[in-house]
Amino acid sequence: METVKRIPVVQQVVEKIKEYLFSGDVSVGDKLPVEKELCQQLGVGRGTVREAFRMLEATGYVELRPGKGAFAARTSEVELGDILHWFAEHEVETRDFLEVRMAIEPLSVRLAIERCSDEDVAHLEQLHQKFITAVKSKDVSSIVIYDEKFHSSIVEFSKNHLLISISKQVEQHVKNFRSRTFYIPQNAENAIQPHQSILDAFKARDAKAGERNMQQHLELVAADLAKSTTK
Repeated sequence: METVKRIPVVQQVVEKIKEYLFSGDVSVGDKLPVEKELCQQLGVGRGTVREAFRMLEATGYVELRPGKGAFAARTSEVELGDILHWFAEHEVETRDFLEVRMAIEPLSVRLAIERCSDEDVAHLEQLHQKFITAVKSKDVSSIVIYDEKFHSSIVEFSKNHLLISISKQVEQHVKNFRSRTFYIPQNAENAIQPHQSILDAFKARDAKAGERNMQQHLELVAADLAKSTTK
């Protein structure tokens, strides 16, 4: 017999909210119940609800609007056809944002390696290990979250306020891209080795290698995008 798997509370809340989204009583754009109400209905704390919402946002089911709450972004399960259609529809816009990332992220890595602390490197290592675990377990929401944290942490470690500001400006579209590209398993697998190479450059304090490895990583992301728009 197979071992019994314990489902984390956050994942249970995610599934409950998805059931609500798929119930037929919700339309895209509808405001979802507030945190306090969900806590009472589900018998969990606010931190659990917030983490569930974050995971649902990462995978494109919910839109979080600061100061306004959570809104339905999807009312049905994500399917591969939906993902490919989105890539085809947003191909030009997504390429534009990838070109911006290719300009700022290799520079961010170089500056980050020159300026980061040992604690910063250890933090990246932890994020990378969590990313690998998420890929192996096909946990798309966690894949999205830890990929975003890995890249945004590097930009933060650059300590260049203009780079950080530009990165935040493009982050919403990058988030839309991440929430879809990692539903394609090979795209998630393709990110593991590039992340490792970037991390190795941090450990070696080799800024030029880090810059080069990030450039190669984003070129692979662009190649994955091209494959997605031609299927």
